[in-house]
Amino acid sequence: MTLDFNDDRTYTKDVVLENVRYALFDPKSLQDDAFSAEFLDMATVFVLMDYSNPNRPKYKIIDAVDMVSLDIKLNEIMDAANKNCKKAGYKIMLMEDAISEITGVALPCDAPYPMYVGTNPERILGASILMYETYLEDLAAQIEDDLCIAPSSIHEILIFPLSLVQPARIIEAVQDVNRTVVLPQEKLSDSAYIYRRSGHTISQATLRNPDNLTC
Repeated sequence: MTLDFNDDRTYTKDVVLENVRYALFDPKSLQDDAFSAEFLDMATVFVLMDYSNPNRPKYKIIDAVDMVSLDIKLNEIMDAANKNCKKAGYKIMLMEDAISEITGVALPCDAPYPMYVGTNPERILGASILMYETYLEDLAAQIEDDLCIAPSSIHEILIFPLSLVQPARIIEAVQDVNRTVVLPQEKLSDSAYIYRRSGHTISQATLRNPDNLTC
């Protein structure tokens, strides 16, 4: 789709509802007029993707002005975003498989414990998989373990078997990567999250004592 966000001929209510999806962002990175809601310590927003340049896909966060000027009701855009996210789908794969898919080179599995990547097919704004519990539930059932989840960026999450890692160490790693690797505009959160099979719940893991890294 060739979409010009500043062209009224392509940026219409029908186009928005046909293409809008959910995304997760760091609340501090959003402008004041962004249309958002809380999700744990993150912000859920509505986004439009523009793939007219496949090498540099762009996205636009829907703001309050868009909602009013295009006469879009909240229930309309929520239903559309949910439908479009489910249609596009998400995937969770082993880290070595995810790297091989990008590079075309098969990698041996030599990690001390399995690490999984969760994102969408485009690998753009795929961290919103956190909002779709079915994917987490299926992985937890497959590996017979609860999950520790690290938001590596707004585009993807990393998932570990909870019994094999220390959430405090994962939080420490996330914070270090955010400081040194992730672009400021692509940072999602300095937290880690726990998915429990028993209650089908996801919650934020926080450091109880930063000095000894207990959660």
